[in-house]
Amino acid sequence: MLTSEDVRELVFQSIELIAETQEELDLPICPSILETRERLRSGVFKASLSPKNEDGDFNMTYGSFDPPTTIILDGYLPFCDWPMDIPKVADSMTQFTATHEVIHADDHTGGDHILLATKEHIFEDHRDKLEKGMQVIEARQETDCICSYEDLASLWAMNYVDVLTHYRTYVVLRHHDLPRLDMIWDFMQGDFFPPGLLTRIEAERDTRYIFDSIICRPGSYCLIDALMESNSISAKNATTYTV
Repeated sequence: MLTSEDVRELVFQSIELIAETQEELDLPICPSILETRERLRSGVFKASLSPKNEDGDFNMTYGSFDPPTTIILDGYLPFCDWPMDIPKVADSMTQFTATHEVIHADDHTGGDHILLATKEHIFEDHRDKLEKGMQVIEARQETDCICSYEDLASLWAMNYVDVLTHYRTYVVLRHHDLPRLDMIWDFMQGDFFPPGLLTRIEAERDTRYIFDSIICRPGSYCLIDALMESNSISAKNATTYTV
């Protein structure tokens, strides 16, 4: 199982991978990575043991970032592939999770601009979607956690940031040829908001487009826009194949 010292080592290894990728690809993956590195030198690192569910499977939340400088990884990560035990999967998932949390830490260092701007964008440009979403939640009487437009916009914004974080993690580890990365990425497409939305757009455009037109323009894009653009690409390709 992971120890707190293992988590620290993984975090600083992830920082180096991010910094190298950022320089070699000239992409603003983590614009504040140098400051983030210095902040995390006095950070708190923990390996927390998550409980199993009733079926004996491990929970799928493998890591978390607690501002300003606490990173927690699931101590069971070395066994996350159990019982399949496919070589390199657990090691790669551990590295993926650590890198993911470092990117969250870097966003926080930079003032959480993407999160805040996305929430404002949802209110300004997708108010109709918020209204429909709240109608569904109220009809299902699921208002214990989401009680207002503010709560729903915050949830959508946080999910969007997580999708961007997954994508940036994927770009970093793809550049470094992380073993079994495609298997891990495919596995993640079962999420309610699959990060493959962005790789689908990337395949049609390119990586630079994702950064220049989406990641580096906070407040102009969100999950709704990603779904619309991804669906537009799929519809266009379907028409092309049909013709």
